[in-house]
Amino acid sequence: MRALGMMEVYGFPTVVAAADAAAKAADVKIIAFDRNRPFGKFPVPLIMQLKLEGNVAAVRAAMDAASEYAKSVDKYIVSHVIPNPGEGVEKLAYKLDINKDKFNKKLPKNFLVGEEPVVENRSAIGLLEIDGLVASIEGLDAMVKAADVRIVHTEKRLGGRLVTCVVAGSVSAVTAAVEAGKNAGGTLGKVYGDVVIPNPHDEVLKFFDI
Repeated sequence: MRALGMMEVYGFPTVVAAADAAAKAADVKIIAFDRNRPFGKFPVPLIMQLKLEGNVAAVRAAMDAASEYAKSVDKYIVSHVIPNPGEGVEKLAYKLDINKDKFNKKLPKNFLVGEEPVVENRSAIGLLEIDGLVASIEGLDAMVKAADVRIVHTEKRLGGRLVTCVVAGSVSAVTAAVEAGKNAGGTLGKVYGDVVIPNPHDEVLKFFDI
């Protein structure tokens, strides 16, 4: 590993959009999305971590772009670049703590030894992060009824009762779906994050079964 870049932000939609900005800004590999594992009562939104690798200059440029996005939506916490990480750091860096529900069966346990899936569809993706299963289902129902989109991922093991739903389709369809999901789901639970990513980078799409 030539250099390791790490960033913590609030929310699953934020970390995915930040990763997309990073991958589009420089030649880096997104290696994992991770989260903290708090016990007992803890606040939401969730703290997520983005991890990427590449040469030092590329990682710095990518982290700058990711940080700029996270700051623009006021969900930035911290970022850091480690040039030439020490022995043993690589295994921890590649820890992939999403998709515990195996919604995407093509996703390996980590990208350190597993083969990366081939991305064949460059649809826009939309993410809606909402408090509660009932609210998330109501929001997801509104999303698929509002526009021609399909469900590609749900992430329920995020902590803090949060659920993130991911849909794919054209930019206009995804935009309409996310707006409908916010309005419907927001009547039953608090919406903590939403984002539409046009033409997402392959380094982001590989995490989802598009």
